[in-house]
Amino acid sequence: MKPFLAELKRRKVVRVAIVYVVVGLVVVEAANNLLPALNLPDWTVTLVVALTILGFPVAVALAWAFDITPEGVVRTPALEADQEEAPSAAVAVRPAPERSEDLKSIAVLPFADMSPDHDQEYFGDGVAEEVLNVMTRIPDLQVAARTSSFSFKDKGCTVQEIARELGVATVLEGSVRKAGDRLRITAQLTEAPSGFHLWSETYERELEDIFAIQDEIARAITDTLRVTLLGEQDEPLVKVATKDPGAYDLYLKGRHCWVRRYKVGLQTALQYFQKAIERDPEYALPYTGIADVHTIFAIYGLLDPAEAQGVAEKAAERAMALDPDLPEAHFSKALIRNSFHYDWEKGDGSLKRAVELNPDFAAAHAWRGIALVVVGVRVDEGFEYARQACALDPHSSYIWGLAGLANLLGGRYEEALEHLEQALELEPEDILALWVAGTCYSAVGRHAEAIATMEKAVALSHRMAHLVGLLGAAYGRAGMMTEAQAMLEELRERAGREYISPAAMAWACANIGLPEDALRYLEQALADSKPSLCYTIRFPLWDAILSDPRYTAVVTGIGFEPWDLSSPS
Repeated sequence: MKPFLAELKRRKVVRVAIVYVVVGLVVVEAANNLLPALNLPDWTVTLVVALTILGFPVAVALAWAFDITPEGVVRTPALEADQEEAPSAAVAVRPAPERSEDLKSIAVLPFADMSPDHDQEYFGDGVAEEVLNVMTRIPDLQVAARTSSFSFKDKGCTVQEIARELGVATVLEGSVRKAGDRLRITAQLTEAPSGFHLWSETYERELEDIFAIQDEIARAITDTLRVTLLGEQDEPLVKVATKDPGAYDLYLKGRHCWVRRYKVGLQTALQYFQKAIERDPEYALPYTGIADVHTIFAIYGLLDPAEAQGVAEKAAERAMALDPDLPEAHFSKALIRNSFHYDWEKGDGSLKRAVELNPDFAAAHAWRGIALVVVGVRVDEGFEYARQACALDPHSSYIWGLAGLANLLGGRYEEALEHLEQALELEPEDILALWVAGTCYSAVGRHAEAIATMEKAVALSHRMAHLVGLLGAAYGRAGMMTEAQAMLEELRERAGREYISPAAMAWACANIGLPEDALRYLEQALADSKPSLCYTIRFPLWDAILSDPRYTAVVTGIGFEPWDLSSPS
């Protein structure tokens, strides 16, 4: 039923039927009022009604078969039997009109999964993302960010609504149908204001041709929009990242899990990345995924940093060796330098290079902003990078959450909450935004909101130790010492059977009247748990130990400039 309804919509049958019914009712009403006044026989009214009814199926049939375009009446192109579910036509509906500069903007929507088992959503997302990445490298083309474009998936919005929301003039949509090693990919470029199809094509190939298909789609778009390409005209726009289609498929599955990291799990993404490089050890992108997963594990205290660091560094170095101009490799290197080595200068250099290679890399902008703020030297510049990240990807709860973290670390609590509330409006269960917001609420004395928000984050994260520690701090700051002590005891009990970062216990201790324990845990974290400490030592949770020289020594040991981050009174 859904494919048939989609085809009715594509052929504008529903629109014609509605218009026909409305006009028919007007005609019948007019006949009923006017014909008797003209002294015509009574049966003439009946005839008008009958002809109107009989004309309905004729109008619907004509709407199915033909389109009315500026060039005249043309036959609507039929879809092949196995393509009936696809959202786009196999041929152009009309020649592209004259285009102006304001058409040089585009949103690339996730390609719909039309596979028999409907298990290829990750593949459709990956195809669209690769085309989007190519578009971002074209200087005179404005491209909506991935998260912003993909946020409209399954929302039922029209092309016009999406384009208006994202501020673009054209929209690329498509579908994938994958069965074994056979692919059918359709793509359609629409001029949003008019709804005209500027270009449409169908590709039936083997899976091994996926990069060539993506290149052809990207080149067709640039030709249609008449944008200028960099480099030689015959140089491929899409780089062949791997010659093994199976490795590419596994990488896309890993990326799909990574994007949904709080729902599917980073561990699942890691498994796909590892399987991808088992198939093709020369494939650079999965190595960056392995590096990032291990760095995030260490930052969140989910893995012993000593174990995580070795794997992350080896993977990032391998990615860099395979593709020195891969933005993701420079991003991975930056997180490692900042989180494990506290080498903030080189880390900033790596983030700068990642942004140079991909100016629309919103996460690189956001993490550069966080690093500059937390070091305490170029703080205003850091806030600006966080702002730019949100402008690049305004529909990403993750990016808004990172920008909120940057403002929290810089002591701008109200600005932080504005960013975090925007993140939670986009995704109410974004764990990053929840725990950062909870920390902010606690800092400004909004304790009930702090506890409710942090409890939600703890539950959604399956009691991630870091968040249990922050919840303990929130309880302590609210005067709920029994609950705060329970969080600390939970962490101490779990430390006997799993890795628990000392930083997590330090947060709780500092806020339940155990300053000596807090300082001891902080010093231990500085010695062997660097990633979980460097982004949290600036948190406004250390009032009880701010004046202690041992706390200052930890701050300077990380390579930071000390400043007063006591909570607002």
